[in-house]
Amino acid sequence: MSGLGERRPVNSDYAVSLLEQLKFFYEQKLLTDVVLLVEDAEFPCHKMVLASCSSYFRAMFMSGLSESKQTHVHLRNVDPATLKIIIAYAYTGHLAISDSTVEPLYETACFLQVEDVLLQCRDYLVKKINAENCVRMLSIGDLFSCSELKQSAKRMVEHKFPRVYRQEAFLQLSHELLVDVLSSDNLNVEKEETVREAAMLWLEYNMEARSQHLSSVLSQIRIDALSEVTQRAWFQGLPPNDKSVVVQGLYKSMPKFFKPRLGMTKEEMLIFMEALSETPRERYVLQIAVPTTIVCYSPQAEKVYKLRNPPEDLQKVGALVTPDNDVYIAGGQVPLKNPVGNFGKGGKLHAVFRSVDSFFWFDAQQNAWAPRTPMLCARTKPSLVHCDGYIYAIGGDSVGGELNKRTVERYDVEKDEWTMVSPLPCAWNWSTSVAARDCIYVMTHDLTYCYFPRADAWVEMAARKTSRCFASAAAFGDLLFYVGGLHVVGNAGVRAPASSAAVDGSSVAVEVYDVNKNEWRPAASIPAKRYSDPCVRAVVLLNSLCVFMRETHVNERAKYAIYRYDAELDRWLLRQPVSERVLWDLGKDFRCAVGKLYPSCLEESPWKPPTYFFSADGGGGGGEEFEVEGELVSLPHV
Repeated sequence: MSGLGERRPVNSDYAVSLLEQLKFFYEQKLLTDVVLLVEDAEFPCHKMVLASCSSYFRAMFMSGLSESKQTHVHLRNVDPATLKIIIAYAYTGHLAISDSTVEPLYETACFLQVEDVLLQCRDYLVKKINAENCVRMLSIGDLFSCSELKQSAKRMVEHKFPRVYRQEAFLQLSHELLVDVLSSDNLNVEKEETVREAAMLWLEYNMEARSQHLSSVLSQIRIDALSEVTQRAWFQGLPPNDKSVVVQGLYKSMPKFFKPRLGMTKEEMLIFMEALSETPRERYVLQIAVPTTIVCYSPQAEKVYKLRNPPEDLQKVGALVTPDNDVYIAGGQVPLKNPVGNFGKGGKLHAVFRSVDSFFWFDAQQNAWAPRTPMLCARTKPSLVHCDGYIYAIGGDSVGGELNKRTVERYDVEKDEWTMVSPLPCAWNWSTSVAARDCIYVMTHDLTYCYFPRADAWVEMAARKTSRCFASAAAFGDLLFYVGGLHVVGNAGVRAPASSAAVDGSSVAVEVYDVNKNEWRPAASIPAKRYSDPCVRAVVLLNSLCVFMRETHVNERAKYAIYRYDAELDRWLLRQPVSERVLWDLGKDFRCAVGKLYPSCLEESPWKPPTYFFSADGGGGGGEEFEVEGELVSLPHV
């Protein structure tokens, strides 16, 4: 017999049944003992139910004062529709929250002290913060003393500062919040003049009322960060009025200091998805799933940094850096926790995966991935493209059936929602996508299709001279560059390295598409020394069209280089070799994007040689010695 004190699990069926009965009593107005009056609406309720979810009602009904005996309670400054949603939550546990209801719900929940509704609204608002609403969210978080919402909104204001400081909501910020923002070290500005302009716009929005704040606002500007031209124009030769006296006085009295804002420290970096830098040997020998590794390389500093790994052990994601420098990843696959039958030939353990619809934005300040609304379809390695203000997820492998592989969906950043658009004309596994002139171009084999967003239509464009897959592409002005790849022979899918010169792969083929002329032409090949497809990635780096490529075969020690295209000479010039002591093996499946990141927010990552370079006892095989983290290690001869 069970002991009397034994705890039994909660009967969930009974809990659900109890809620259903309470809802029935509320809808039928049975046994109600209080009526809430809001404007012209009446809500007969049960005091016990209201008190169980609201500290406001609990204090009212249990205080022992006259209010506790009232049968009718008047609520002022409460919206009836919003109150109805909160009452429905009290009786059902379901909160009908949406973009249109979340803010009044949050305000009413604060007034009525409904903690569960507050938490759900807060999480909803934090997830929905974007460049268009972040200033308003900052004010809401401050008004209701919600530190999580306020801090998340402030980070977005800092990140999008060049875009938000002209918004009406910014010009209406309180003096305290404005000073808090302008004083931040984390403003994403490349010039201090942007901060000065923001301060002046806020002051001039209502100069008569805000003149008292002139000194405190302008003192947030970092004088020495301004150019000499701006300093002379602003602080010297001003007409003698009250404003100029204050400004000149500030200039003379303020200490001269220059701590750069975070945006002034940005470096343009190559971001490598699914690099092998710190991947254990077991990934190849035992085929065990390990998390995707994301690293970035700064060509200017010749340093490697590590980004936070994606959540949930994601692999084979699609990646994108938008023109606003926002980094996103989408889709991918995750390992099943306890898969059945995951042993392959020879008894080797193989990971079992499932495709997912995940979608994340990278918070560069926090070096963290923030979830956004998932895609409508699960996709592995989808193509992500930013076009005409939207993000498109195109196709993807292993998404189930030809029709699914053709699907295309569009993400609205401001609304945080996905919608389906016209599908691809064909199902392609090996396509590459780029955006140019507010259109999307998808290329594979010898085919090119263009998507016109405003017509929601795909149109076949001029065909290429060669049939190649697994190529890399980049848009530069009105030109699309299609680089490298593998020849596909016939329907059998026979693949061979694409080379426009020698059969031994001594150069990499390049074709160029002119958007205005709708025609392809061959361009100069890239003079790779020993090239093995498909380890070439076309990127726009430091305002130049470049390729990052591996110049050795996969079974040899990796050597990388960055080549720049000279359009006038139609030549590829070696822009920068990448030192082996900086960058070790990336493998052959990595993908590459370019973005501006903050070195101080990232973890500097000395690149370690993969473990399969070494013998079983950890010693070298007589190869060259290198110093890694203060220790000499030697590589075996290959």
